[in-house]
Amino acid sequence: MPTGHTTTAQPQKVVNPKSSPKRPREQRSDDGPTILPGMEHFVDLLRKVKRPALVVRLLERANDESLPELQALADAAKGKLPVESRQAFFHCVAKLDAVIRQRLEDVAERVILLGDDYGAQAVQSVLDERREDDAAVLGMPSDRFSRALHLCILQEFPGAGVHREDRFDQAEHVQVMHRQWKSDQYSSHFLGPKGVVPMMGDDVQETLRTRIADLFPRVPKDQILIEQFTRHDLSHAQHDDDEDADADDHALLHTLTATFNGSTAHYQQVANGHVVDHEEPAAMSARFSWEPATGALTVFCQDREARRELATIFRDVVLAHDGEIDDMPIRQFDLLGFSSSEMLKRLERDRIAGIESISILQIKVAKPFEQQSEIGGRAVVRQLASKMEITRDRRDGRTIYQVAYEDYSAEDLSQFALVQVKLVMRMAKQLHRKAHNVAVQITAPNGLNDKSKTEDDRKRVLEQLIRVGVLSEF
Repeated sequence: MPTGHTTTAQPQKVVNPKSSPKRPREQRSDDGPTILPGMEHFVDLLRKVKRPALVVRLLERANDESLPELQALADAAKGKLPVESRQAFFHCVAKLDAVIRQRLEDVAERVILLGDDYGAQAVQSVLDERREDDAAVLGMPSDRFSRALHLCILQEFPGAGVHREDRFDQAEHVQVMHRQWKSDQYSSHFLGPKGVVPMMGDDVQETLRTRIADLFPRVPKDQILIEQFTRHDLSHAQHDDDEDADADDHALLHTLTATFNGSTAHYQQVANGHVVDHEEPAAMSARFSWEPATGALTVFCQDREARRELATIFRDVVLAHDGEIDDMPIRQFDLLGFSSSEMLKRLERDRIAGIESISILQIKVAKPFEQQSEIGGRAVVRQLASKMEITRDRRDGRTIYQVAYEDYSAEDLSQFALVQVKLVMRMAKQLHRKAHNVAVQITAPNGLNDKSKTEDDRKRVLEQLIRVGVLSEF
């Protein structure tokens, strides 16, 4: 009989094949760049859209031919097209005439350019949920590129007997306005008479051309192109069968653009062995954005000095409201209320609907003083100001006024001149947009720079500033 210790057999570990490490999924790409080497934007668009049936519609109308095979692939996708389906689309497009392919590429590029945040919100602003076709493209699955492509097809490839729409052009205008609105390099803002509906008959356009030609003497008035767009309240959108309704009653925004050769383009060419300088007339534009409900007029023009006179021209001619420009002042902000911690209570108590919270991130103050110095042998008195920035880290639980007292020994800010305030407004969740922050920078006396990407956000910012007494209505 064997002696010594005995060993107990250990149960063998069973490996579950489902729990074994998985091999990384192979990343597959399509051959779009190889099949369509000259159609970068179309390839990109086809990869992004979640409603590929719109691409089928685009191809059918561009080539005037039914494509049932591609329609079947689009219907089966239930979202973005898989690689194999995209390949079929690419090969189909590759067989089209070169002129058609170029037009498709141009259209795709315009749609892609509307894909940034400013463009996406511009497209959203001109879509109407009451319309069956708009409601369909807003439904899930939905994406910003599909929505823009929907508008582009309605404009550039309308069906037989269907009226051509211009909402895609309008969205492009709104996108540029959203991007430039907050920069004084591009625009200036004025307040005018509320509730006035602009007039745009032939006689008004002729007078407008004459006044602009007077402001820019080298511009012939018959070479001034004028275009107008009107965006309506989507909840009261006018339809073809609503003949009795007044379309101007629910107009939210009027946009008018005057384009003319008002600047000069300089370039060089080599001719006969010499560098030759050339100067040619170049197009520039004066664009007006008018909100009847608020009386807000924004003038976009690269000539900053001409904006105030352009605002006067718009009001006198288009609004038919004669008067001096002093009656249409630039917005001015009163920052005195931020000198006291009482402003925190106001920001909490007087919040408007749609804004969940408001926090103060920074207050910049100045101490004005005079200083005498000698320049060129004569005494000169200069008006100077020393400045201090009181900044609260976004993760700091203290208020900006606690930071001012504890870190800067500034218990009372009223002894300073308030120069600039930076706020963060938390916008509540909206239809088709989640809750989000909007940064707002107010600089005395009339500087406003905010990160609003929609007109709705911008209007809420202005309404909130009015509610807390920072911005005054005239």
